[in-house]
Amino acid sequence: MKTITAMLEAISKLYEQQKELEEKKRKEGEFFNVFNTIGLRTEEVRLHSAFIAELLNPKGSHGLSHSFLQAFWEVIEISDGYINYSQCEQNDIVERVIGPVNDMGTEGGRIDIIIEDGNHAVIIENKIYASDQKNQMLRYNNYAKKEFPNGYKLVYLSLDGHEPDDCSLGKDEYKVISYEKEIVEWLEKCYSISDSKPLVQSVIKQYCELVKQITNTDMDTTYKNNLMYVATSR
Repeated sequence: MKTITAMLEAISKLYEQQKELEEKKRKEGEFFNVFNTIGLRTEEVRLHSAFIAELLNPKGSHGLSHSFLQAFWEVIEISDGYINYSQCEQNDIVERVIGPVNDMGTEGGRIDIIIEDGNHAVIIENKIYASDQKNQMLRYNNYAKKEFPNGYKLVYLSLDGHEPDDCSLGKDEYKVISYEKEIVEWLEKCYSISDSKPLVQSVIKQYCELVKQITNTDMDTTYKNNLMYVATSR
């Protein structure tokens, strides 16, 4: 009984300390997030696909050429030379319409993000909360087979790294990544890369914090570790 009481007292103390820390952060404006403020938190296309694509675009307004794209390849383990950056600059990479969906559901649709140089492509299906459409990955695979016979890669991006629903492709035909792991890791790299661009860096930091919020990984690390220590100590 004493052990339980002591544990509850320790947790209560940690909670009060965390509340004080959060109040300090609030007063200093550290909780301000432009994406939350304008109501785009869960907008899959208008925010998440658009923002990620803009960072990946070598001709993006960030002014850092292919630096962010290079960092992305590193995180998701795609070789740096897979896409020719100079050719990639000639193509839009977000929301590509590949035609109407046919009756069999095997062709057509809209690709969230595509990075390609005319010879190779990396196609990213971005899922925040929306459910998968039937044969969605299959349609993208069929499109890529025709348009990029020299090689392509399919990437399925979700909040937590779950597999796509109703996917008729083998697991070796696509790569699964998550916001909570790969995207956060990539954004942290982007933050460091953009040190010479304070405005870009500030926005990346806010977006990274938003991603941590929607993946429930934004709890203060020290607080989380202390809670774990109290809960497991005897």
